[in-house]
Amino acid sequence: MTWRDQQQLFWSLITRPQDLRDSATQIDELFAPHSQLSKVEALAIYNNAFHQRLLQVASEMYPVLYHTLGDEVFTQLWLGYIAEHMPRSGAMTNMGVNLLEHVMAHEQFGKLPALHDIIRVESLLIELFDRADEQAFSLEQLQALAPERWPQTVWQPKQDWALLESHFNLEQYWQDLHAHMDTGAIAGSADFGVALLDPTNPDTTQNYLLRRHQHRMQFQRISAALAVFLQAVLQGKSFAEICSLLADTCPNDDIPQLSLSLLMKAIKLQLLVAIRR
Repeated sequence: MTWRDQQQLFWSLITRPQDLRDSATQIDELFAPHSQLSKVEALAIYNNAFHQRLLQVASEMYPVLYHTLGDEVFTQLWLGYIAEHMPRSGAMTNMGVNLLEHVMAHEQFGKLPALHDIIRVESLLIELFDRADEQAFSLEQLQALAPERWPQTVWQPKQDWALLESHFNLEQYWQDLHAHMDTGAIAGSADFGVALLDPTNPDTTQNYLLRRHQHRMQFQRISAALAVFLQAVLQGKSFAEICSLLADTCPNDDIPQLSLSLLMKAIKLQLLVAIRR
């Protein structure tokens, strides 16, 4: 066995979740004997330490998921995930990049749509936090924009926000669970779960805005009209096109007044990029 092969075997033995006794012959050939431990037991220390550290990082990155599932189930989920998606070199925040895909394909976890939305939220909060800082479009810039230019203006979205639609009351669950966590409660001990927005109509949905604000991540409910406006901004629609979409979505509203109020809301929330001169 070459030195490169030995290195690859060692890396596989300490990083892949497994029963090391199944590889006892290879381990016996690779390592020198230990005075008090078998070679398998000695190597298991490294294997366990590696995964315990990854699990600790994961629980800190996904605290709501961790406290929702509890330590045992959370560990089961992540060990299965790590076995298929070993973290690569780079930022630890990339560790969960394939987590939602893995969970949705899982025989057990794939049947829990509320769990999928929890992962969506926390994954977005992690991803958006590291996005580049950009100067926000201001009210002064809007006032300086000639009225005749408004219809063709394309408002550029900042990179530090995203939209999410859910059938669940995620905002209330987040508030309740964080209050529960602040008591020092054991993970998985909450006596409440994620509730549907309307148990009598499971198709009811709510739009959420996730954003970075003053170096903190937050998310909030937004109206359907604001969701239409912001989705159009993400799609690169002009202001005239956005007004047309709002007219189709909100036929009973005063569209000029509504579109202006939504634009002002987006500016207040600092969701648009400043115009470069």
